Amino acid sequence: MSVGINSRNIDDMHPTVARGCREWINRMAQNGFTSVGISATYRDNTHQDWLYAQGRTIRPPDSIVTNARGGQSIHNYRLGFDFYRNIPGQAYNDSTPAERRFWDEGGRIWMAMGGEWGGSWKGLVDRPHCEFTGGLTLQDLQAGHRMADNFRMPWEILKEEKEVRFRTIKDIPDWARPDIQRLIDVKILSGTGFDEKTGERVLDISEDMMRTLILTRKMILAGDRL
Repeated sequence: MSVGINSRNIDDMHPTVARGCREWINRMAQNGFTSVGISATYRDNTHQDWLYAQGRTIRPPDSIVTNARGGQSIHNYRLGFDFYRNIPGQAYNDSTPAERRFWDEGGRIWMAMGGEWGGSWKGLVDRPHCEFTGGLTLQDLQAGHRMADNFRMPWEILKEEKEVRFRTIKDIPDWARPDIQRLIDVKILSGTGFDEKTGERVLDISEDMMRTLILTRKMILAGDRL
């Protein structure tokens, strides 16, 4: 029986890594991998020490599962997670090209998002392991340094750079302008201020947000008619 905390809850991770994990799950599904499980989102030092004892003081030497004691694993700092195939009896299968593709694609996707994958390590390879530390080393973490809650992974920064935004009402496409203007008229949408030169209301609204506002308005109007 294990001791200490070994969470599978994504929300137990640092907010930055939790957002990344959820995006990673979405990208895995888009690539055909819908049966994905997440584990080790947070381990306390007690559980880490228990894992370290496996194959040393608890089981035979061939059962060693980690070289990290409490405080020596990224999992202890909520900056990593493990993934597995969420199919009974096949969780860690890795013997055929099709099975190995699960791990290779999972690692490729995470690294493309800016994270680090244990399967790419040259020393102790850990194919189920993903982490993101924002540049902090284990020594930094042990010294008490922490990544800010609003720190963004590279995939988030890239998404923002690619996001279509509209500055004023005249920039909004014809299909959306009447609805957005109505939201302004009834003071639901106020924008971020006014342009000093033109006096125009500055909306700085993304296309995703615009679509969400319009859909919400239409749903409310439809409900009023019922």
